[in-house]
Amino acid sequence: MTRGIQQSRDMWKTFMQAQWFRFPQKPILKDDKGNFLKNEDGTYKYGEEVPTRVQGALRPIEFWEYVFPEQSLQEVLAMQNIHKAFPLRPEVNNYAWILRKLMGAKKIPQAVIDAIKDKEPWQITDKSIPTQGMCVYPLGIRLDDTHDYIFETPQGKLGFYQEGL
Repeated sequence: MTRGIQQSRDMWKTFMQAQWFRFPQKPILKDDKGNFLKNEDGTYKYGEEVPTRVQGALRPIEFWEYVFPEQSLQEVLAMQNIHKAFPLRPEVNNYAWILRKLMGAKKIPQAVIDAIKDKEPWQITDKSIPTQGMCVYPLGIRLDDTHDYIFETPQGKLGFYQEGL
């Protein structure tokens, strides 16, 4: 949820839309005929983890849902300088609770907050944006399903075990 000077909000919005993150994938292995290989228990066999990159997706609902790889939570909080926004202000916290429930989200884990609250953004990430003139309130986090995904491409089927961004 954001609130503040429009120009500051627009700069934040543009910044968040332009971010890329490391995103590991495990390819599902194929045999010589192009069939996916399975283990005895019926699950797919994976190759070594492949480092890729994925762009964060800012989804406006006029309060914002930001989609990013789960392991980047500390970085996402720090790059907006909101890692020090906890606990939420009382007038925001009640709305945050309601919106978290509506969205099926949970509070940001206290262990994550404790790990970064005494650090400066530059100690956590090399990405940041000034947020003077606005406030960004982190309402919570909703984890994506992580499972096998099969994609149709012009080169044929590809499979990965990954978070469902």
